Amino acid sequence: MCAGKNLAAAFLERRGFAVADADTIAHQALEDVRDRVVREFAEEASRAGIALTRADGSLDRRALGTLLFSNLARLARHEAIVYPRIDALLSAFIDMNIHRGVVINAPLLHKSSVLSRCDFVLFIDAPVILRFFRALRRDTLTPRQIAARFSAQGKLFAQYLLKDVDIEKVHNRGSLRALERRLESALSRRGY
Repeated sequence: MCAGKNLAAAFLERRGFAVADADTIAHQALEDVRDRVVREFAEEASRAGIALTRADGSLDRRALGTLLFSNLARLARHEAIVYPRIDALLSAFIDMNIHRGVVINAPLLHKSSVLSRCDFVLFIDAPVILRFFRALRRDTLTPRQIAARFSAQGKLFAQYLLKDVDIEKVHNRGSLRALERRLESALSRRGY
C-alpha cells in the first residue's frame, strides 16, 4: 500500500506493456460476487453496526473493508470468495494480450494462481513511514485503519520468496525519475 505500484505500472504502460490493474479487476470481481459476499458477512456486519450496502443497494466497499481488515479470519473468508473470480478475470486479460508483454499491477499477486503465469515479479517497495504519510495524504483512512491495512499486508516480500518466484525488489524512496531509472535497470537485466 502506497509503495508506488501505480507509478511503476504507468511507466511500464508508457513502455508498451499491457497493464492490468488488479484493484480495478478486484472491484469488478467483487461486484460479480457481491450478493454472496453480502450474505456471508451480513450477520457479522450487523453485530458490528456496519451497513454493507448503501441505500441504493450498492456495496459499500469502505464499510466492507472496515469489517474485513479488523479480522484476518474474515479477510481470508472474503478472499476465498473473491479470488477465484479475480484469477479468472486476470487470466482472461493475459490471454487477450498474449502477443505483448503483460504487467499485473497487484499488491497481493502472491495469493493468485495467476502468479504461476508470470515470468518474474517486480516488487515495488518503499519505507513504511513514507508509505504511511502517502496513505494519509491519499486516502481518507484514519491512522489506525492505515496501520490495520499495513498489518494485513505484512511480510509481502517474504510471501513471494515462499512461492519460489523470480522476484526483484525495486525501491521507491526518491523522485519519480529515480524510480523510473530503477525500473529501466531491472527491465534491462531481464532483457526488456
